[in-house]
Amino acid sequence: MNIFQEDKNFYSPFYTPHYSRHTKPSLFEPQEAIMLGNLFKDLYMSYQGFSNYCLQPENERQQFLLELQMYNFVAHEINLYLDTHPDDEKMIQLYQEYVQKGQQAQDAFEKKFGILYVQNTQDHVPFEWLQGPWPWEFQKD
Repeated sequence: MNIFQEDKNFYSPFYTPHYSRHTKPSLFEPQEAIMLGNLFKDLYMSYQGFSNYCLQPENERQQFLLELQMYNFVAHEINLYLDTHPDDEKMIQLYQEYVQKGQQAQDAFEKKFGILYVQNTQDHVPFEWLQGPWPWEFQKD
């Protein structure tokens, strides 16, 4: 068999379904996507009956971080899709929506718990990230 011929019994981790202008990808909801590690239903394959762990935040800080991670994950997955489908206006719009949601989630986290990334402190002198509390200094709720 030629390596370029399709073999239905062979799964390549680099397989990407072809989406035309008329067929759009089927997406998981963000909560399920981050749990499964894949936004695209057509690309998801469970591993030998493996059951994914449902993420359960233990406190408000973890909940804020999970929401931020979820939106950034979905935006990143869509960004990868757009590398091969740069003209998909619907997905471009969805990407922009999740980037905005991620920024809002980051802003909400930083308002309540402090700066998350050092680069966000460039306008503040002295640098706020030096003031603490440091991540290991947070008390559990």
